[in-house]
Amino acid sequence: MIQAVLLDLDATLLDYGMPAWRATVRDVCAALRGQAPDLDGDALYGAYVRRYLDHMRAAGDGAPHPPGRIPDASSLWREFWRQALDECGHAELAGPATDEYTRQRRRRYALFDDVTDTLSALRSASCRLVLVTNGPGDAQRDKITATGLDEFLDLTVISGEVAVSKPDRRIFDITLDRLGLGAADVCHVGDSLVTDVGGAHNAGLGASIWLNRSRVTRDPRLRPPSHEITSLRELPALIRAGSAV
Repeated sequence: MIQAVLLDLDATLLDYGMPAWRATVRDVCAALRGQAPDLDGDALYGAYVRRYLDHMRAAGDGAPHPPGRIPDASSLWREFWRQALDECGHAELAGPATDEYTRQRRRRYALFDDVTDTLSALRSASCRLVLVTNGPGDAQRDKITATGLDEFLDLTVISGEVAVSKPDRRIFDITLDRLGLGAADVCHVGDSLVTDVGGAHNAGLGASIWLNRSRVTRDPRLRPPSHEITSLRELPALIRAGSAV
């Protein structure tokens, strides 16, 4: 039987997608104009978005961290704002921009409407709940705290803190070691066929569960999940029935 459920964070539990992120950047640009009326908000928006998305594309899905270096989100954000503001003639506002960006992100963080009830049901069924997420430690922990997820979790493992990312099996090995469980004792739930399902397969976990909220067609070139669900509300019954093994 499954003793612990491993869960991805972004787009699995946390609903903070591209529209919310773009609105965040827009609000930062508008706020900065209060300090620099001559600042072109549209130009700044374009300059920041371009740099941030270029960085995300270069990093790739589940790309490994550079050896010996654990990225910190706040320092990355500050540098992107400094470059974008320098392009717009106001590099001195990088600090206030980063602070405002952090505030604007935090106020938009929200859980999907199926998260709280599902996690409560799993805890009632004596399942240990573990977050296994890629991303910088400071940004991911801020999301956890801001949404109250920390009240449900028995353990959190973040790639930026352990210097290895999904789908590398080592992040799951670290998780299992901290739990004191074997691979067959846990399942992993996430929205990505590459990092979540692929990572679960790489680590030989008891089950890989693909959360396909958008009901997209699975890429046949990727390894199939053990189970596919379209809402987290399907998960407790799957666990109770012993199907998720």
